Amino acid sequence: MQKIPRISFQKKQNAQLEFEIVTLQSLFRRQTELSFALDKPHRVDFYSIMYITRGTGIHEIDFVPYVYRAGSVLFISQGQVHAFDAGPGRDGYLLLFTEHFLAKNLIHSDLLSLYRLYNYHLHVPILQPEELGREDFRGLVSELYREYRAEENFAREDLLRLWLKLLLLKAERIKRTLIADQKNAGWPTLFGAFRNHLERSFSETRNAADYAGRLNISYNHLNRICKSMAGATAKEFIDRFVVLEIKRRLAMADISVKELTYAMGFDEPTNLVKYFKKHTGQSPTQFKHSLQSVPQRPQ
Repeated sequence: MQKIPRISFQKKQNAQLEFEIVTLQSLFRRQTELSFALDKPHRVDFYSIMYITRGTGIHEIDFVPYVYRAGSVLFISQGQVHAFDAGPGRDGYLLLFTEHFLAKNLIHSDLLSLYRLYNYHLHVPILQPEELGREDFRGLVSELYREYRAEENFAREDLLRLWLKLLLLKAERIKRTLIADQKNAGWPTLFGAFRNHLERSFSETRNAADYAGRLNISYNHLNRICKSMAGATAKEFIDRFVVLEIKRRLAMADISVKELTYAMGFDEPTNLVKYFKKHTGQSPTQFKHSLQSVPQRPQ
């Protein structure tokens, strides 16, 4: 099986501006020029926002299919694996921007807002039309597209930054309303600290009590935070995190189960296989083979 390609941000024109917006149909027409298949999983080194204007389809993000329709907005974070449903009846806009563009154009508080929005452990990566309410995302995206393609260069980057900031803030405001227990103002910070500890130490320990100790809170309190913020117990969240990391590593390289075992902190290959199969219903080898299949499109 071929490993999943890693895609960096590249553009031919105005390359110093690490921001781009294209229509989905124009992207699909360029498929023959690209070094990877749009409808196969690929990992990106930049951020994306996809706004759907026409059609219904499935977009896979980190191996999970999300059904979209006209008015849906999808957020793909730097480092995630995704695949397009490149059908002829689907169209919309795709915004692409890098960490460098963000660092150059957004202040610290704006960046914190963005990182919360792209926290795929906290939010599902899609907003449906009914969740957007009266917010005019199509108007915002259209303005970004118009400004990006304008012949006048004066203040272009500043204007793109402002339109993008407005879109991100509106999206975060909507997502915050979808999370319960906002009265517990300190919980998002504690949850973020828990996630950061987990990212650094998941190969050392998968014990939720260890992470509660690092945060100087009780195991029960960590469970309450995780149930509120992620809809899962601390143990369930850890397992979900570790399984996703195993999937990514299986997808990104021709790594053996033995190599993966020690990289992920398991004692024996059989333990990793049992753990992965318990949570996914597949062995690691079966999962690798399943990446060759294309998700069924909705009729």
